[in-house]
Amino acid sequence: MSEPATELTEDQKESIIEATYDNLGLFVRDTEVPKDISAKYQPGLIFREKGLTSATYRVGGQAANHRFVIYSNHMRKKVPDPQNYGLCWADKGSVFKVLGRHDFDGGSWIILLHLFGEEYWRVFQGFDSPVDEDMVKSCVDWLNVMTKNPVFPELIATEWVESCKYPLGVDDNGVFFPL
Repeated sequence: MSEPATELTEDQKESIIEATYDNLGLFVRDTEVPKDISAKYQPGLIFREKGLTSATYRVGGQAANHRFVIYSNHMRKKVPDPQNYGLCWADKGSVFKVLGRHDFDGGSWIILLHLFGEEYWRVFQGFDSPVDEDMVKSCVDWLNVMTKNPVFPELIATEWVESCKYPLGVDDNGVFFPL
C-alpha cells in the first residue's frame, strides 16, 4: 500500500469528508454471499472493488440472501434503461467503507459508504462520522419497510442477477482485493 504523495491538511481532510457525505443517494445490490465471506464485512472495513459495481435505485423486496446498500453521491446512472433495472454503477476500482450491517434470519444488509478514489479514501481510515450510526439506523428502518414489498420482476431477470452475482471487493477465494 503506497502512501499519498503529499500529506493532506486538516482543512483538506474536512473538505473530503464533507464532499463524501453531501447529497447522498441510496442504491442496492442483492447478492448471494456465503456466510464465511459475509462475516468479513464488519463496520470500519475499507475495501476496493476492482470491477464495475452494478446497483439499482429501485428498492423493493430482496432477491438474494445479502443486500449491499450503497450510500453514494457519485454513482453513474444508465440512461436510457430499456430493461427498467434502475441501473447505476460505481466505476472500476471504487472504494467503499462498511458503515454497518444488519443480520437477520437468512440474510444480511451490509451498509456501505462510497468513497472518492485517488488516495482520498485514506481520510476515512479510523474515522467514524457522528452521523454514521444514524445513517445505519435510518437505513435499517427504511429497508424493514421496503423489503416487505415484492421483488421487482426486472431485478430477478437472469441478466441482472448475473451482473450482481459476485460479493463486492473479494476474489473467488473470498480474499479482499488490495487497496
